[in-house]
Amino acid sequence: MARHKGKNIIKSTVMGTRQLAWRVLGLGSAQSKSFIGQHGCIRCAASFLAWNQIDGDYLEFGVYRGSSFAEAYRAFWNERRNVRNHIRSPEVEHWYQSRPRFLAFDSFSGLPGGEAERHADYSEGAYSCTEDVFLRNIRDAGVDLADVVTLPGFYDQTLTPESKARLGLTKASLVMIDCDLYESTVPVLAFITDLVAQGTIIIFDDWYRYKGSRQKGEQRACREWLEMNPDIELEKFWQQGPQAVAFLVHREEPGNQRIAR
Repeated sequence: MARHKGKNIIKSTVMGTRQLAWRVLGLGSAQSKSFIGQHGCIRCAASFLAWNQIDGDYLEFGVYRGSSFAEAYRAFWNERRNVRNHIRSPEVEHWYQSRPRFLAFDSFSGLPGGEAERHADYSEGAYSCTEDVFLRNIRDAGVDLADVVTLPGFYDQTLTPESKARLGLTKASLVMIDCDLYESTVPVLAFITDLVAQGTIIIFDDWYRYKGSRQKGEQRACREWLEMNPDIELEKFWQQGPQAVAFLVHREEPGNQRIAR
């Protein structure tokens, strides 16, 4: 793997990314079939988080009808139960009982307007789904709504320090960003800056839109965010098809700063 000059994103090939994930999870390729295909990034991330007992809430920005949200809920609990059954210890039991929350951030009225450069399917109002329909869909998919928190509204109005304090957000284990637009991704990344830690996984669902340009969409927003936060590094962890990419967060723990070389 080669680090891109001047950027704190670590690049890798798709096969290298998969081999990294298999090594981290202790799996062979034959055991990783569930990580390939639709929502493969989510299932792979959930497995990594469980086997490393990483706590924190699940945050999804841009939930639409709830398909990926419901998959994350199922994957979280499937993997948590699996780890609990394999590792019997007070530490694992304590981690298992620290029930994560699942937070949905969406306007529930589709994409915002504005002058942003867009794909044909990114028009104002696209991907609109009401909050009631979203909640019904995930409930029908087996999600316990007692574990779910929704924050309706456009991000420039809702992703505030006051909202974070009111929700009691302190740490995210998995962040799904399906914002489509650069303008929507910027406030999301600013919002999660103090919520991500070593081991957090961030999934960008539209990473390779705009012909894969680093100057547009989610890639541009991420590049600028990393430049403003040099203590955060992202390592490519998993790739799902031609669009979604999962990154592993590297961040020094407080009191364990790097020694200058």
